[in-house]
Amino acid sequence: MNPVNKEGILISLRENRKKELKEEIYHQSIRLFKERGYENVTVEEITTTCGIAKGTFYNYFPHKEHILLHLGEAQFEVLEESIARHAGEKDLPQYLRLIFKDLMARVYQEPDLLKETLLEIIRCSLWEMELKSSIATLGKHLVPIIEVAIQNGQIRPDWKANQISDLLIGIYFHTIITWLAQPEAGDLYTIFSDYFDLLWLGLKQP
Repeated sequence: MNPVNKEGILISLRENRKKELKEEIYHQSIRLFKERGYENVTVEEITTTCGIAKGTFYNYFPHKEHILLHLGEAQFEVLEESIARHAGEKDLPQYLRLIFKDLMARVYQEPDLLKETLLEIIRCSLWEMELKSSIATLGKHLVPIIEVAIQNGQIRPDWKANQISDLLIGIYFHTIITWLAQPEAGDLYTIFSDYFDLLWLGLKQP
């Protein structure tokens, strides 16, 4: 095997292992928070449960509260990958739907985990911090896409890109919270699409 290729494979394996360990710490921590309450769980208990040293824990999470913010940070990676993957889609509504569908994938996969994470974030008064961070990051990636659409005439010029971005993000969070609270309300993506279609009626050129 080419030494360069071998080194690349080893680096990739190490990165995958780091991601897996971070996810394991996150999952075990949320389980402990659910069982005993966030304030009653110590970093030492988390590291013992995960079978790792404290130093290893702090390599991944500088403070205990960062565990609760991990899911949002992981979503940002999904966002960047989704924007790049669907960049060839010229139809803006479809492009945005595909992006948000990718963001919702983990909600489908682990609804109980997400619900517990959100509950702990709210209990620990981290909701405002998490929401601001999510809005800022999502906006950073969505605004340029929307600006191009306005310039191309796909969206009415009397709308501002940041206004549209804020509305989309609001719909996204509202959809997730509604679905987690009332899963019988229907399919997650369908609920989002219904709201999106209403918004698009007001955005598109007549």
